[in-house]
Amino acid sequence: MDTERTWTISELNESLDIYEQELRDKGLRRSSINTYVQHPERFIRWLADDYSPQGPQIGQREEGARSRSKYDPLYDHLANNPETVIALSFSEIERILGFALPASARRYQAWWANEREGTHSHARSWLDASYKTQGVDLNAQAVRFVT
Repeated sequence: MDTERTWTISELNESLDIYEQELRDKGLRRSSINTYVQHPERFIRWLADDYSPQGPQIGQREEGARSRSKYDPLYDHLANNPETVIALSFSEIERILGFALPASARRYQAWWANEREGTHSHARSWLDASYKTQGVDLNAQAVRFVT
């Protein structure tokens, strides 16, 4: 009899949440918890076909051209909005995107940082639309984008 355990994406995420809580209960610092949790979280997203690792993209696009991203619907929404302040709930952002935000967006202020570098395509979606995040409220699950 084959007793190999299989896991659903949901079960993996739930187990990772339990693991993260254990790390908190042990008194680890937020930065240490992020280190322990973000890599498995990214791997789970890869398993779910929600993430693709990318290396440097040097010289692969025209000067001034925006790189394509799954966060482009958010860019389009912001870039086509004349308001200087746009308040959105995480649920509204998910409706705009057409998919759920990663768990790290709901857990970590750092996910909402205004950083262009690295693999932060989500941040480039609002930065390229000339907005910055401000007033991220993880408890209320809402964020303001300001020009």
